[in-house]
Amino acid sequence: MNSKHYYNPNGEDILDEKIFGGNPTGFVDFNRSKYQWDSNIYDLMNANTWFPSEVNTSTEKKNFANLTENEQAIYKLTFAQLSFNDSAQEEYLSDFRRLASNRLVKATLSLQIMQEVNHSKSYAVLLDACGNSDEVFNLYKHDEALNRKNNRIAEQFASYIGGTSVDEMLLSAMASVNLEGVYFLLGFSYIYTLGDKVPGARDMIQFIARDELNTHLPLFANIFKTIQKENKIATKTLDKSYEMIQDAVDIELEYGKYLLENYPIMGLTEELMEQTVHNYANDRLTKIGLDPIFTQSSTTYLQKLVTKHLNINDIKSNFFESNVSNYAKSSLDINDF
Repeated sequence: MNSKHYYNPNGEDILDEKIFGGNPTGFVDFNRSKYQWDSNIYDLMNANTWFPSEVNTSTEKKNFANLTENEQAIYKLTFAQLSFNDSAQEEYLSDFRRLASNRLVKATLSLQIMQEVNHSKSYAVLLDACGNSDEVFNLYKHDEALNRKNNRIAEQFASYIGGTSVDEMLLSAMASVNLEGVYFLLGFSYIYTLGDKVPGARDMIQFIARDELNTHLPLFANIFKTIQKENKIATKTLDKSYEMIQDAVDIELEYGKYLLENYPIMGLTEELMEQTVHNYANDRLTKIGLDPIFTQSSTTYLQKLVTKHLNINDIKSNFFESNVSNYAKSSLDINDF
């Protein structure tokens, strides 16, 4: 066995470790962080650890039965897609972590992997309570639009995870920015639109959304910016980043419009979805240091709905009835994300 993989006494100082291409000793030292955003995000992730068993799903089956047929279809197809996102992300993160060299970044990725698995567990708990777990998890076999979206997301993940260059890893990080920052948002807003009709689903999504938007997205935005800062990135690579987020917008809107056309529910329109996704995509580009390229609208109703439900401590709900009372609020500096 080659022990250099685990211990390298001739490696570089911890404060000199780059995200990729470094020569680490093998130590994880949270007292000495080269970037600071990594340990800050780790602390925020850790402070906000939650478990699906703490969400009250006892009435989910009855509540689901009271939905209209269209609302039930939206519910099932939304969770079928969101569950794939977290499953794919967990596997991708394992590969991305293996290719990274900075040990604090790797440690933070390890915690995110655990949280993605926790999200997958939450879908299983929720859908089991609802009584349609097998149906929802197998919908990709029967719904072509769902299967197409899953395939396109998987292809974007797989395209640049070889680790042969920093440019490739930058684009790989971009795929994760797209997942955390684009592919989840309409799904979140659909469940929030159903709101009090399905409090178990709403409350579970609140916690998942807080993880994705408050820590997972900032983590990969900072990884993207740091890779670019530490290396000379080709212009064509940055151009490809724009292509990737355009693809993400197209993928998200294609699926959203399919749901709207086939299962319309009150309050959702094609224009509203398009404005919402474009606004989110512009924000993601800004956060990774690139220029926005989509038509910007005023903040939409769906954006306000997502923001409202990020403020978990301000909403009356039936969750966290035992050992956890508040989702931690943080003033940590994570690059102003």
